[in-house]
Amino acid sequence: MAKVIILSRKARYALGFICIVCLLLLLAGVSSIPFIYESRSILYKVGTDRTLLRTGKVIGMIAATLLLLQLALSSRLKFLDHIFALNRLYLFHRVNAATVAVLAVIHPLFIFAPEDITNIPVELKYWPEILGAFLLVSIWLITATGLWRLFLDFRFHRWWLFHRGAGFAAVIMLIFHVLYGSETFESGAPRFIVILAAGTYALFWGWVRIKPVLLKIKPFSVTSVAMAGQDAYAVEVTPRAGKVFHYIPGQFAFVTIKSKNVSSEEHPFTISSTPSRPGSLQFLIRCSGDWTNLIGCLKPGDTFFIDGPYGHFSYLFRSNATEYIMIAGGIGITPMLSMLRHMADNGETRRVTLIWSNRTREDIVFADEFEELEHRLQGLRIIHVFTRQAGSLGTIGRLNQNMLDKLLSGCSRKIPVFVCGPPLMMDEVRRGLVRIGYSHGLILTEEFSL
Repeated sequence: MAKVIILSRKARYALGFICIVCLLLLLAGVSSIPFIYESRSILYKVGTDRTLLRTGKVIGMIAATLLLLQLALSSRLKFLDHIFALNRLYLFHRVNAATVAVLAVIHPLFIFAPEDITNIPVELKYWPEILGAFLLVSIWLITATGLWRLFLDFRFHRWWLFHRGAGFAAVIMLIFHVLYGSETFESGAPRFIVILAAGTYALFWGWVRIKPVLLKIKPFSVTSVAMAGQDAYAVEVTPRAGKVFHYIPGQFAFVTIKSKNVSSEEHPFTISSTPSRPGSLQFLIRCSGDWTNLIGCLKPGDTFFIDGPYGHFSYLFRSNATEYIMIAGGIGITPMLSMLRHMADNGETRRVTLIWSNRTREDIVFADEFEELEHRLQGLRIIHVFTRQAGSLGTIGRLNQNMLDKLLSGCSRKIPVFVCGPPLMMDEVRRGLVRIGYSHGLILTEEFSL
């Protein structure tokens, strides 16, 4: 059973710096092609026209390279997850998509700036340029549907099929556009570089498509489905053969279910169990949508396929801290539960302050276990906050700056703070924490979206 790699912050920063430098060197290399291997169209231009045309080609090469990079950013490479964390890689993927879309528009503007575009004929022999126009439209369509999927009400499973198919088609169009759109790539080293890049991409794409098939070799079986609180279920699974993979408390995995009652869409969930109890995995899932509303219909014996673990949201990545603060909103308690279970099983004595915001008392999951954890962990203090209901158990209100300042008055401002919950809640908590003296580097969030 392979161990999960826990890199120190210095190691992650060093490796991240190396990755960024390698990317910059790659972009510098492809940007040099229009200078080293000048096309006939550049040789025929002089002055400003020549500069504009060459600039357009450089921008095109950068956009093409970044487009090919998208697959690496989204394919869940473990070594990149160890360095950056997968949720950040997906954020980079979105930012990179917007960058490619902007560069894809600027590229033809510079290319055609020296020409009288009204005199450019639309003929079949100019098919590489026409293909480029289709590629531009495709890139913008892919980017727009990805960035504004929720606004466009594009159902996830349909969008995911479209996104994968359209992305692959865009790369095919890109390869042909580059190979046949410029004399630079008619032969020699530039043509070899493009063919090598296309072949590498094809092999990598094939590996990404095969990966889900390989996961089916190690299925898990549902052993129990139990209510954990209002509209929340705890699903316990065990491997049908072998042992549970090693993971770190607080990490998440992608889950695909094979069941008569639940569709086989893939979804990310935090592992709420602890690796200190290695016989099974537990996922704590709240019914909050069409798909999750069916979780309670799972039956023992149903199949789980699990791709993981991923993420850096764990106190083990900050093991040198003298104490910890955890702030959860609703079902965002899941990674904290995993960490607290692990702490309790390992006799942790450091101080832990947990602030847990729920709508009402009935929304608390595993209420009895959290009371038990408070007894087992000498340093644990749980503060309940309710947004819709007051009571003797906690206070009512939202976790804004004033409330955080009051609740954390006895805590150091130089310790890590773990925050997980709804996006709007996390944004407000982050702002409040910074205003009361916590640095951005100490505020660790688990924010994941596809």
